Amino acid sequence: QHHHHRLPNQPPPPKMRRVGYGEASPPPQQSHGPPSVVGAEGMPPPAPRPRGPKIKFTPEDDQLLVDLKEQKNLTWKQIADFFPGRSSGTLQVRYCTKLKAKTTVWTDDMVERLKRAMTDYESDRWRVISQKVGSGFTPAACREKALELDAD
Repeated sequence: QHHHHRLPNQPPPPKMRRVGYGEASPPPQQSHGPPSVVGAEGMPPPAPRPRGPKIKFTPEDDQLLVDLKEQKNLTWKQIADFFPGRSSGTLQVRYCTKLKAKTTVWTDDMVERLKRAMTDYESDRWRVISQKVGSGFTPAACREKALELDAD
């Protein structure tokens, strides 16, 4: 499987189906999954087709994406119909990594682990600093001097 690089601002070449000599091309298959709901009553208008390579999502795009997923409960394929020029995969990645509400629940155990990690980090931090300072300055001596400097 190889690919070709296009010149900037050139559209992709049309997709060609290979058809044998004298063979009629079969009718296009109806895509599986639920039908497009673009233009259906109660649905928002689709986003404008982006122009050029690596298009940034606008705040309006993000809001539309969240609404279609969370309010309208559409499939990724249906959502992609509202974003001409973007794939369902691109939209799913955007939603899952940047837009979906984070649902982290802190258990008491996780809170204790966080506190322990912070304490460990705090003592470890002065050990690392004292090694970088060198010349026999202890972690405690470095911490004391740092507090003194902060006070000034």
